[in-house]
Amino acid sequence: LGYSCVQVQTNGRRLSSAEYCAELKEAGVTEVSPALHGSTAALHDRLTRAPGSFAQTVAGIRRAKSAGFRILTNTVVTSLNYRDLPALARLLVYLGVDQYQLAFVHVIGTAWEKRFEIVPRKTDALPYMKKALDEGIKAGVPCYTEAVPYCLMKGYEQCVAEAIIPEGPVADAGLYLENYADYRRNSGKAKRPDCRRCRWDARCEGPWHEYPELYGWDEFKPVPPPRVRKK
Repeated sequence: LGYSCVQVQTNGRRLSSAEYCAELKEAGVTEVSPALHGSTAALHDRLTRAPGSFAQTVAGIRRAKSAGFRILTNTVVTSLNYRDLPALARLLVYLGVDQYQLAFVHVIGTAWEKRFEIVPRKTDALPYMKKALDEGIKAGVPCYTEAVPYCLMKGYEQCVAEAIIPEGPVADAGLYLENYADYRRNSGKAKRPDCRRCRWDARCEGPWHEYPELYGWDEFKPVPPPRVRKK
C-alpha cells in the first residue's frame, strides 16, 4: 500500500520470539510500541496482573531492537507507578528505546469503580514525570507526556505528545474513529471557559474528561500570553 511506517502497538511479550519478529518484518512492520509500566518485575507484573510479563516485555524490547525495529514505548501513569517513573526512564534509556511516552491514565469501563485508587492528582505525579523526562532529554531520547495540559508543563512544552500524535482514523476491535484527534478534542478530553485566556489554548486539548470530575479544575491555571515590548 506504500506506507513508509507501519507500527504495531503491543504489550511486547511476543516480541521476545525471534520467529515472531521475523514474521512482523516480513509483513512490513517498521516499528513497535510495547508497554512497560514499571522498572521492576514486582511493579510491572502487579499492574498487568500477568506474572512474568516484565521479563518477557524487556526481552521483547531487546529482541525487537536487535531485529532493527524502532522502539517507541508507552507507560500508563497511575497512582501505583508514578513514583517509579524516573527509574523506569533510566531503564528505557539503557535498553536503547527510540522514544518513550508517559500517558496519564484514562479511566474507562469497569476501572471507573476504582478511580480513586488508580488516578493520582496530576500535581502529585508531575514532579516524577518531569524527572523521567529529564532522563530522556539528557540522553537525547525523545520523550513525551500525554493528557497533561500545557499549563502544567512549563519548561517541558516540547514534550507534550498531543503536538506530534498523527491525525487520522483509528480502528480497534469494534471501534472505528474517522479522526482520533477530533475524538480527543471534542469528546475524549475537556476544557473550561478559562482555558480561552491561556496562551496555549489553540494547541492544548485539556485533561481526559473524567479528571475534573474527580479532582476539579484547581490545578489548571491559564498561562498569560507573552508580553509584547513596544519599540
